[in-house]
Amino acid sequence: MSYFLMQYWGWLAAAVAAGVATPLLAARFGWTADLEDYWLKRVGLVAAVPVLLLVMQVVTGKGGLLLEVAVALLVAYVVGGVIGGVSTKLMPVRYEGWWVGLFATGVIWIGFAIIAYPKIEPDLRERVVAVVEKAGGDPINLDIAGRDVLLPTDIEQAKRAELVTEILLVEGVRRVTEVEDLTGPAQSAKTIAKLNAEAAAKNAAEAAAKEAAAKAAEEAAAKEAKAASKKAKAAAEAAAHEAAVKEAAAKEAATKEAAAKEAAAKEAAAKEAAAKEAAAKDAAKDVAKPAPAQTADAVGAVPAATAATCQSKLTAVVAAEKINFERGSAEITKPSLLVIDKLTTVLTQCPAVAIEVAGHTDAGGKKAANQALSQRRAEAVVDTLSKKGVGAVKLTAVGYGSSKPIASNDNAEGRNQNRRIEFVVK
Repeated sequence: MSYFLMQYWGWLAAAVAAGVATPLLAARFGWTADLEDYWLKRVGLVAAVPVLLLVMQVVTGKGGLLLEVAVALLVAYVVGGVIGGVSTKLMPVRYEGWWVGLFATGVIWIGFAIIAYPKIEPDLRERVVAVVEKAGGDPINLDIAGRDVLLPTDIEQAKRAELVTEILLVEGVRRVTEVEDLTGPAQSAKTIAKLNAEAAAKNAAEAAAKEAAAKAAEEAAAKEAKAASKKAKAAAEAAAHEAAVKEAAAKEAATKEAAAKEAAAKEAAAKEAAAKEAAAKDAAKDVAKPAPAQTADAVGAVPAATAATCQSKLTAVVAAEKINFERGSAEITKPSLLVIDKLTTVLTQCPAVAIEVAGHTDAGGKKAANQALSQRRAEAVVDTLSKKGVGAVKLTAVGYGSSKPIASNDNAEGRNQNRRIEFVVK
């Protein structure tokens, strides 16, 4: 009942309105000729036929859906006729004008078939597929006809019973029918899925065959390598014997060389002693001479790092502590000023090089806005470093926006990594 009210309420309301209007129009235009009771009996008998067909579920699929809507609209029309007839004292089927309202109800039914009916099956399919997937069934292996769900006979009996129980709980499903096979788009989808599965199995078999061939080739290579290893071992033994002979000869030559070095060392020691004595005399002469003054560059100078070392230190600082800005602006946060101080210390030790300060953003927002924001942030860092004095280093601010991400922009952690300041030594 709730499904009827949800899906058909507008059409039922239109039928009720037609029923209310019919006696009013009949009283106004004189369609008030009293009919004999047998008309009431005949109309009741005709209306009972579709009701009986629905109760017995003789008509199924799309026809069953349209038939139950027709019955519902007829009941709504009669209810409206009773409501409208209270004021005019004209009950349904007791006056000629009720045929006009019945014709209007038929037009409403045709409108439903054209406008509302095509939306019902897709809506019902979506909800049934969700239940089938949750139950572990194949969402392709079913079809919807009206408010009936069609399941093919090739589904395992136990699984089919479980699916039928779950599907009947879906609001709007009238019954589940077993068919020999699906037809139309459902059969096409099922066939495509079957062909894909067969192709996947074929690919798996080919992959297994290739793997077996590769394994056989690997075993053959292993045997060949074992034979080569034996040959190499024999060659190594021969080489070892030859090396032993050479080593004995080398030892003999080394003994002779050691004796020659010992004699040369004694001679060098004598020369060194004479040189020291001469140096001592020269030092005594220079004692009274004043020491030369140190140049400004030799006193308190900080050794400049190489460009590569400078790049490494800058990268390490910004990797350990990010330079953060206030949200949506180029104002550096107070905690990040400590990072600026550390960068200043590193830059004062760098040689006279050009360094690009690159600003990057995540992919959120418009591209042009991201480009402008990254440029302003890079310029803010350059301005702050320049005010602190960074020696001979030449700083250039460049904004790249979101064009050079280092992580995915699909999650918060990746976007946080993409919002960054980098230093590139040119």
